[in-house]
Amino acid sequence: MTGTTNRKASANWRLGARAWFCFDAFIAFAAMYWAYPLSPYFHVLARPGWTPHLGQSTAAILFGALVAVSSQIFGLHNPLLPRNFWSMFVRSVGSAVLALGVFSVLVFAVLYRRIGRFILTQAFLYTPLLMALVRILVWKQSEQHTQRLLLLGAGRAGQLVRALIKQSGMPLEVVAFVDHKPELIGRSLGNNAVLGGQQSLQELCLGLDIDEVVTCIGGKISEEAMRQLMECLSLGVRVSDFANFVERNFFQVPVENIRAEWFLQADLELTQPLYLGLKRGTDIATALLGLVLGGPLLLLAAVAIKLESRGPAFYSQVRAGLHNRPFRILKLRSMRLDAEKDGPRWARGSDHRVTRVGNFLRRTRLDEVPQFWNILRGEMSVVGPRPERPEFVEKLAGEIPFYNQRHLVKPGLSGWAQINYPYGASVEDALSKLKYDLYYIKNSSPGLDLQIILRTLGAMMKGAR
Repeated sequence: MTGTTNRKASANWRLGARAWFCFDAFIAFAAMYWAYPLSPYFHVLARPGWTPHLGQSTAAILFGALVAVSSQIFGLHNPLLPRNFWSMFVRSVGSAVLALGVFSVLVFAVLYRRIGRFILTQAFLYTPLLMALVRILVWKQSEQHTQRLLLLGAGRAGQLVRALIKQSGMPLEVVAFVDHKPELIGRSLGNNAVLGGQQSLQELCLGLDIDEVVTCIGGKISEEAMRQLMECLSLGVRVSDFANFVERNFFQVPVENIRAEWFLQADLELTQPLYLGLKRGTDIATALLGLVLGGPLLLLAAVAIKLESRGPAFYSQVRAGLHNRPFRILKLRSMRLDAEKDGPRWARGSDHRVTRVGNFLRRTRLDEVPQFWNILRGEMSVVGPRPERPEFVEKLAGEIPFYNQRHLVKPGLSGWAQINYPYGASVEDALSKLKYDLYYIKNSSPGLDLQIILRTLGAMMKGAR
């Protein structure tokens, strides 16, 4: 019992997006703050009334905030980011470059202050190095304190958990399965044995040094199994059901393994006035800014479309909106005029119907700039599930459980599925995206909206769609 409790206290070395945001902000703040006393001209900068230079604390706070935001743009706060050193280091350098560029513009062009080149250089050098160092330390600690799991049920749900863990590379380890089906007992699923009921769950948790038991069985849990799970709780072992475990660790909802009761138990705050008011205000402000800044780009894009192929530069298409109400979405035309001569078809990542100009517009997402008008009209939001065509909605709703429930919120210009799942065009892809859409619907908040917006900017910078 003591061993399990001690492991429990030290096992969770996996930081979330908010923790990484604070870490990066503090690292950049410290790098800029200590770059001042390291400067050979610090004795001059420290004189009272020396106003031409930006103050030490002001510079550190501003730089810290910019690095935290740019790190989010570069995806450094994604807990599922692969643990590859060079990829992480390149992202850290990129976020420092972006933050330093914006910082310089604000200092010199907006605040009309000066700041030493030595200070900027030192802050730029220290920031990505410290960000990389902190991440390596956290990775090492998480590897030393991998969370050990016991899966109750060796069926499809249990094997899905094992596959998700293997795919993500997260510090989680499936120690064994427990199942009472005679045909499964004694078998080996991968490297994990399927245990029977010779020992109680409490004894297994103590003997195998388990941190968490995950129930991966369909239907109602028996009274005996529930009693044993409560005994595990008394040991300090965490007990989770399959859906909550997947949602907490992989930021998606396993649609195939939930029932209609999930939507009642989720306590969806879809009508919270304060959040909806803030979201609508943000939508209006963002739409106005997007139309003003994107106006010249829309004009250039329209000219390029007309020069390459005949037909209109803009087009509209019916999509399913809030509560499945249809509306017309506006887009720049990126395909040939005869793209749907054989009927509606899903757009694919490499689609021969896309023109050369259209390919550029789609990769940079400039084709979606006209949708700021839909946002201004209240038909869409900046963040939400991407709107689908009614023809496809009818087909998908018949094949995928709870597909229509993605219409509980307004569709968005970008969404949780778009930044977590690659471009796809099949029923299987729609099912995978629905898992992320339902996660957003349940966990929607200003913080999650901001995270999606910033990571969308990063995808646009990379030309990903």
